[in-house]
Amino acid sequence: MNRSRIGLLMMVLVLSSAVFATPRIEVLGEVPSPGEKEIAEGLRLGDLVGQLRIDPLGFWLGASWQRESLKRDQQRLKAGVLFDLIQLRRLALLQNEPGLANAAQHLNEQVSRLPVTGRRIYRLDPLALELTAAHSPKLESGDRLIFPARPGSIRVVGVVSNDCTLPFVPLQQAYQYAQQCPALAEADPDYLYLIQPDGQVSRLGIALWNRVQASPPAPGAVLLIPLDATRVDAIAPDLNRELASFIATQPLSPESP
Repeated sequence: MNRSRIGLLMMVLVLSSAVFATPRIEVLGEVPSPGEKEIAEGLRLGDLVGQLRIDPLGFWLGASWQRESLKRDQQRLKAGVLFDLIQLRRLALLQNEPGLANAAQHLNEQVSRLPVTGRRIYRLDPLALELTAAHSPKLESGDRLIFPARPGSIRVVGVVSNDCTLPFVPLQQAYQYAQQCPALAEADPDYLYLIQPDGQVSRLGIALWNRVQASPPAPGAVLLIPLDATRVDAIAPDLNRELASFIATQPLSPESP
């Protein structure tokens, strides 16, 4: 058998093994047996949750589902945020606004360190998923599910002197947490973004004129103090919103807090 036929045969074998490979996913966190698992082709999320015996009283609000195919769009989102921050910093330096330039640089460094996760925002309530298992979405090879322990804190990030990790207080409003974390002069005085641990994002008024009672932050939530919209909207009108959306792709750690 000549070399070309051997090469062709090896290629066929490799492709065949890829086609018929058993799908594998990873399940981490507060589950009876965490780790990598083989699944049947076309297995639905609800059926998997039933097999794993996830505790319905666990902290499923912070659970996350990550998928490889979603990483491309999230990489574009991250690149767009970084581009806007670079442009904002350059313009601020040209206009002799060192405070704004430093704030943009600080955010740029923070976003650069965040990974692209492929997180899919989806409600991972074990009981609801089991009850609707036949209609739940199908899993794909390479998916990752994280069921974290309940955190005991809230994080405040963004245009602040230093990021803050604050003890969770039941029913405490977002603005009350934010008041405990000194904001920079370049921060928006009227709004913040509440990023709940399930990835849901809300823009909330925090000034006296627009403050309303809203759903309070859950344990593990992130509060983003954004850049002052009056100073950045003419340059990058979507920057704050897209920054919040990218932070929402970051899952809680599978490790116990």
